Amino acid sequence: MNVCVYCSSSDRVAPRYLEVARELGQLLGERKNNLVFGGGNTGSMNALAEGVKAGGGRVIAVIPTWMHEKGLTFEGSDEIVQTDDMQIRRMTMIKGSDVFIGLPGGLGTLEEITENLTMRQLDLHDKPLCLVDVDGFWKPMLAFFDQLNDGGFLLGEHRDLIYSEPTAADALNRLD
Repeated sequence: MNVCVYCSSSDRVAPRYLEVARELGQLLGERKNNLVFGGGNTGSMNALAEGVKAGGGRVIAVIPTWMHEKGLTFEGSDEIVQTDDMQIRRMTMIKGSDVFIGLPGGLGTLEEITENLTMRQLDLHDKPLCLVDVDGFWKPMLAFFDQLNDGGFLLGEHRDLIYSEPTAADALNRLD
């Protein structure tokens, strides 16, 4: 199974987030899943990919050419898919994946998650997405989605398109 993971490339994130990324990667590798991710060699992206490799899994990096040319691609990638820009990168990741997991991240991660959910809401794909709610990281966003639902901006059926689990193992089990 191709599992797309959205996460941070920042080297400034707390060690706890890197630990969870590495743990998720290890579990993906041990379960013989392929990782599809943004291809970065820093932050949670790097920890995630290292975990996959340690678990014996395959890493598919999807990265814009300009980033690859700057040396930002995870060196242990089994496959590198270069794209023209960030939008094509996101679409390539969606098309090439069976399920999605969101780890804590910043604006890029939020963009990936919300674009994915919008596409699902529009019936452009029917692949599940689960957030790993590390120490309640996603609770404010999930509360905002509830507020959108309460205000009539988001139908309940669309609010239910996003799952959250407290651990990497729980998220993977939910998506299996």
